[in-house]
Amino acid sequence: MMNTDLCSRIILPFCPSYESARQIFNRSIQKYPSSIIYCRNDNEAARAVCYGARQKQEIRVRSGGHNYEGYCIGNGKMTVDTSPLKGIQLDSTGTLKIGGGVSNRELYHFLKQYGYPFPSGTCPAVNAVGLTQGGGWGHSSRMYGLACDSLVEAELIDASGRLITASEASHSDLFWALRGGGGGNFGVVTSLSYRLTPVVSHVTYVDIEYSRVDDITALRFFQTWQAWTTGDEIRFTPNSRIFNSARDGMGIFLRGFFYGTPDEAEAAVQPFLDIQGAEVSFRYVTFWEATEIDASIYPASETFRFAGRFAYADFSDSQIISLLSLIKTRAQGSSYASVALYAMGGKVRAVNPCETAFYYRNSDFIIGIETVWEDCFFEPENQAWMAARFPYLRSLTTGSYINFPYLCTDHYMDAYYGENKKRLIEIKKRYDPCNLFRFPQSIRAAPPPGQLPE
Repeated sequence: MMNTDLCSRIILPFCPSYESARQIFNRSIQKYPSSIIYCRNDNEAARAVCYGARQKQEIRVRSGGHNYEGYCIGNGKMTVDTSPLKGIQLDSTGTLKIGGGVSNRELYHFLKQYGYPFPSGTCPAVNAVGLTQGGGWGHSSRMYGLACDSLVEAELIDASGRLITASEASHSDLFWALRGGGGGNFGVVTSLSYRLTPVVSHVTYVDIEYSRVDDITALRFFQTWQAWTTGDEIRFTPNSRIFNSARDGMGIFLRGFFYGTPDEAEAAVQPFLDIQGAEVSFRYVTFWEATEIDASIYPASETFRFAGRFAYADFSDSQIISLLSLIKTRAQGSSYASVALYAMGGKVRAVNPCETAFYYRNSDFIIGIETVWEDCFFEPENQAWMAARFPYLRSLTTGSYINFPYLCTDHYMDAYYGENKKRLIEIKKRYDPCNLFRFPQSIRAAPPPGQLPE
């Protein structure tokens, strides 16, 4: 018998009542789910799914509460939350198994005692299981591939409440889909198992900054970025921002882990150091220490809008100038706007685009635009700012990164999945025939043209 009390109220740690939970929850998300069910094991997740199916509820899946569009919750929708699943195990074969609620920081902290690096993301609060389902870019991607490329097994509760173990040998179609098909589409993932990379004692944390840059410096940096990302240096997977800050004006930073010594790192990034105004720091640290340096950069919270796309060909100088002009004027109330860059290539490209659900492996880099604001009064202005600029970014790029979802993406399944869309639809029908797991940009048989708000 299902515990209906579990399904009738929001349960949040440290909240004495349903109403106080709603108040805390909705101050940051501004959505009102019908219920949030926190699952401590596979059985509770299965019971929650069965309850939702019986109640004809639309189910959202949340593993860490971290989604750019907040798709893991919805007004009047039921959320199955796996954040209590914090188990982490490392067996004698070097296979790592993590529960559905493990964050990047928790994963890195566990591995530090063994000296293993791990190709997951940069933000400490992001859930590693959710990130992996979208492919999983990180500072080790050129060296070791995406997070999903290390995946060897997944455990998932499907729409009928079954616990399925998916791998190359069993339910291989679902295993394929979970490597880039995005979180929350096929069921509730309760655990993932990975093949670990070799032990690494130290990496070099590279931090290059340019202050108060002019248009010429910004152009040269972008030109250098394009040339560097098409090169064959796989030991460094940087990300960068060309930004316009209310506090600091126009600036640039480039950061990442280099798998080698500071001297080797300096040689690898020399083209960036040749740009006037470069201030560089090389820190030779353990992999864990490098992730903590990265974590210290992230704010505790912020309100933002972001859209990320894939770049395949070099932009012309005129196109670069036009891209940079998108952030020359910030939206009213915005404290920060940027053009964001994430290097692809290396081992990411070594896998065929159709070998996993993550399709855009042959791209040179991810490029995004973002705006950040503090006062919710200015949200409409910032939303309009992004909506006005996104079409130009889309016109120069191919496809969107599912882990950087943007609600205003037209024909979103084509954008997120490319030529893998049709196969993903068939797998969706097989494992979720009643479309129990759905959200505004979920995989579905007949997506509407464009995308309307929820």
